[in-house]
Amino acid sequence: MTAPSGSASKPAVPPSKPVCDICDDAGWLRVEQTLTGDVQHYKTKRCPCKAQEDAERLQRLSGLTENERRNRLEDIDATGRPGTRAMIDACREFLTSPFGSLVIHGTSGNAKTVALQSVVNVLVQNNVEAVYITAFDLISYIRDAFNEQREVKSESAYDRILRFGTVPFLAIDEFDKIKMSDWVTEQVTDLIDRRYRLGLDGQAGTMLAMNGHPGDLPMWIYSRLSQGVIVRNDDSDLRAHLK
Repeated sequence: MTAPSGSASKPAVPPSKPVCDICDDAGWLRVEQTLTGDVQHYKTKRCPCKAQEDAERLQRLSGLTENERRNRLEDIDATGRPGTRAMIDACREFLTSPFGSLVIHGTSGNAKTVALQSVVNVLVQNNVEAVYITAFDLISYIRDAFNEQREVKSESAYDRILRFGTVPFLAIDEFDKIKMSDWVTEQVTDLIDRRYRLGLDGQAGTMLAMNGHPGDLPMWIYSRLSQGVIVRNDDSDLRAHLK
């Protein structure tokens, strides 16, 4: 077909050369596996070229500020502080297999929050999606998601709640600080139950920090948390001892 008079056909733009020679910029690699007999099965794995991009994405999802991302367990001074030492040891043990639940409770100011954030940071560093949130923010999302008729009124808030239920690792701080209504208690119980079941399957880990004893929580929540590890830290205020 002849181009109309006065017009010029645009030259074809050559395709750009892939930046990554390993995955051709797909971001994923197919790995061949032989599971049974001669039947070939395949799985995918992330290409190394996406390591920095993935790390930045995980940091954004973590819920931590730039300063909080620097927290590490080794920054906590446990000298002469048995409760703090037990807390740190429990966190390190949990990191070897971050499934099920770990609850830290006890007096204020002894680095429970730093411990939660430190565990999140280690997991993110190891390319595990891990999220930190306070109980206040969690309950705010629940209240924003539903109306008085218990119908979803905010898809974005509801999507966050669903994500909290399935994210590989979730750390909830100040879990006992908010007085919960029957409706909110029902939603939190459902969240803990979902994570409890995923933990049994080795698919998710949950870490909580609180001042009161977990046994003071609603029975259906405590019964699930009691199947995991519970550590008490009643050491005095540790803020002055942080490095």
